[in-house]
Amino acid sequence: MYAQSYLQAQDAPILASEKWGKGIGLQQPESIIFDTKNGCFYVSNGKKFAPGTDGFLSKFDKNGSLVQLKWVDSLSRPTGMALHKDQLWVADVNALKVVDTSSGKVLKTYPEPVKNSGLNDISINTKGELFVTASFTHSVLKMEGEELIVWLQDETALEWANGIYAQDNQLLVGGTHLSIIDLSTKQILQLKTSPPIKDFDGLWPTYNGGHLLSTVENSALWYLDADGKATQLVKDDFYLGDLQFMTATSTVYVPRGNHKNGIYFVAAFELKFP
Repeated sequence: MYAQSYLQAQDAPILASEKWGKGIGLQQPESIIFDTKNGCFYVSNGKKFAPGTDGFLSKFDKNGSLVQLKWVDSLSRPTGMALHKDQLWVADVNALKVVDTSSGKVLKTYPEPVKNSGLNDISINTKGELFVTASFTHSVLKMEGEELIVWLQDETALEWANGIYAQDNQLLVGGTHLSIIDLSTKQILQLKTSPPIKDFDGLWPTYNGGHLLSTVENSALWYLDADGKATQLVKDDFYLGDLQFMTATSTVYVPRGNHKNGIYFVAAFELKFP
């Protein structure tokens, strides 16, 4: 992560922004993911972060037009998602749900290994290894065969573990802190930012060691360069959820909303990179 910086503060304007799905019934959207094969986006929605039936997934085409508001419904409170071999893996509070991307049907359900773990975000590396954050137990879980297990727990370093991004040899995990975990040794390195940032949600690499980050507390969108310098890109009255960055267009997609006025949408920010 700590290599030569690519994006500097003065070179990071937002060239254009769009709002998708405003006023169509999105419900506290949390996460977004792009399905390259099917050319569409999936957005997770829900109310209370607890078991139930109010949660659903929405489907948008690649240009931001709604395909189906409740493409998959009767979920608890879906949050993070990951795609692997035509299947969409969804963190749904107390279980992982596997959705067939062709039919929108839930194919499998994998229960949490520890009660009230608070499954939050998912990432799958190129080896096919699947990792899930468990916010309430300050843990990272892993799929082993047909079972979800506790892979690593640390109440300090992984406090309120939330966002996760898996690479071949390491995991980037954001919660109260931002940390890198070595997959071989399970050693945790806490990363420092300048200025200090905490309470991370969305995490996505950009170029040459840089990352885009969203935060929960004082919700904002940040760019973190390879030297640990943080530049705030977006902050207003609307929260920013989990995000996806599209390298080809230098565009970040992120669910947004304001609970007081009940306005929810997906924002698409085109960023200028040198």
